[in-house]
Amino acid sequence: MSPHQEKVLAHAARELVAASATEPAALLPLYQKFLKIENHRLRLRHQAGGGGREVCASRATLIDILLRNIFALASAAADKANGASAIPLSLVALGGYGRNELNPGSDVDLMFLHQHAEGEIPAAVSATAEQVLYFLWDVGFKVGHSTRSVREAIAQANDEMLTKTAMLEARHLTGDADLYRLFRARFRKQCVQGHEKDYIAARMEDQARRHEKFANNVYLQEPNVKGGCGGLRDYQNLLWITYFKEGALTTTHL
Repeated sequence: MSPHQEKVLAHAARELVAASATEPAALLPLYQKFLKIENHRLRLRHQAGGGGREVCASRATLIDILLRNIFALASAAADKANGASAIPLSLVALGGYGRNELNPGSDVDLMFLHQHAEGEIPAAVSATAEQVLYFLWDVGFKVGHSTRSVREAIAQANDEMLTKTAMLEARHLTGDADLYRLFRARFRKQCVQGHEKDYIAARMEDQARRHEKFANNVYLQEPNVKGGCGGLRDYQNLLWITYFKEGALTTTHL
């Protein structure tokens, strides 16, 4: 654990965990203050020379800690209100947040993963998801979110390349870890294996469209460092294709 992470955890323990017995709605100012202080620390760290990747990873860690506290509050309140206990529900980070790259102002992409059929979702599951989302919106986050069963997640991943790519970098945050492991195993078996050629072809087509948008030229006076030729999205494309070919999201396997 890094010194920065230890400091954030200690701050959360003092300010958030200690007040967890309070009604969730009354905790909003506390969470807003916590986030304001930690964001200021990150800004100072960046201004002092901290690298972009380092700052993005630290921001993801900060949001992890915040979400784990919010999820614990929301699930406890929902279980109490609905007379339930420990209903399987997993909170999962997707996309850039899933890969621990979260710029200031970036959306927080989340998936609430459950094991129930459509129309049979327990009230405690819906209440937990709603409470977490309302809290995040009230704190000031832009949130991309979905609530899916493992079966629904697999079906939607196979139906749409961008969804599959977001789930490719999924990361378990809190909640039922066994449910998340089941999802990862099925994702690998049903969304990756046997789908390599189709996925790689779709990614190359996406890359060609982006390059055409920028005249297939890296020598631009004002290049788009994210979507342009040779930019960040091309590098990420390489990693995603490597996962389908080699099973890993690193360049060391190339």
